[in-house]
Amino acid sequence: MRGMRNRIAHGYFDIDLAVVWDTLQTALPTLKVQLDSIVSA
Repeated sequence: MRGMRNRIAHGYFDIDLAVVWDTLQTALPTLKVQLDSIVSA
């Protein structure tokens, strides 16, 4: 997450939106499951 944030915050015009979208589609659902399990513990 930190790496993606730094890339977006400091990449300015060098951001590949396809990579951002792919990351959202693949990593975000897994992250949500992990966070839900932490919150419910």
